[in-house]
Amino acid sequence: MARKRERFERTDVPSPSPRRNAIGAVVCAAALAVAALVVVLVWNHVSQDTNLGDVSLGDAIGQQAAAPDAGEGYVATEGVSCTLLLTADSLDEQGATLSAARILAVNEAQGTASLVSLPTDLALTVDGGQTTLAELFSSEGYAACVVPVASAAGVSFSNVVLATSDVIEEAASLAGQGTADLVSSASGLLSRIRTNMDATGLLSLAESLSAIGVSNLSASDAPLVAETTTDEEGNAQETGRQVLDQTQLGLALGTLAPAN
Repeated sequence: MARKRERFERTDVPSPSPRRNAIGAVVCAAALAVAALVVVLVWNHVSQDTNLGDVSLGDAIGQQAAAPDAGEGYVATEGVSCTLLLTADSLDEQGATLSAARILAVNEAQGTASLVSLPTDLALTVDGGQTTLAELFSSEGYAACVVPVASAAGVSFSNVVLATSDVIEEAASLAGQGTADLVSSASGLLSRIRTNMDATGLLSLAESLSAIGVSNLSASDAPLVAETTTDEEGNAQETGRQVLDQTQLGLALGTLAPAN
């Protein structure tokens, strides 16, 4: 009669540890934490990247009318690129407070650049209604300011930059960098601006500013004149508002020059 075989525990097989589940939980938690950190870092980079190539600013630039013809005795200067610089307390699309507005005009052929400051209470006319630059900025947003300011100034903007501080010197310092390194090397700057420019465009502007030298920018305040309207009898009357003197502004920016 066959004998029943006895069973013995093998000594070469490790027995399950009572701490295995706890160790597994710690490993899983650590993996999730690393994954969350990666997601946050990627999201931050993506968010910074979206500050470049702002669609609303790009659309606004495309809606500008052509710059008016130079007045009698003046000619338009070729090769001058104008950038509208807006400074506010936030990059929100609406509701932010405008603290400064400037026009940067760069003439690469001559190696010169001008920076003209606009008053934030600059009188504008939008859809037949009277407003100011600051009011329009706060109520309608930064993109809504592009066309009215271009029309008031008599220029056409190639680019627009919204920032929470003066970033001209920091932008100029980007010269010599590559587009692939822009997000990592200029994350601080990118987090404080919105612009229609892509990485290549921003670096191109940086190269121009660096070559000219920020200290060599010709800075001035925008020339203003009293706004006038014509009454029913054909008489000119002042409205009490100040508007841009387009001819003198064009001379300050270098977009106009006296005719020979």
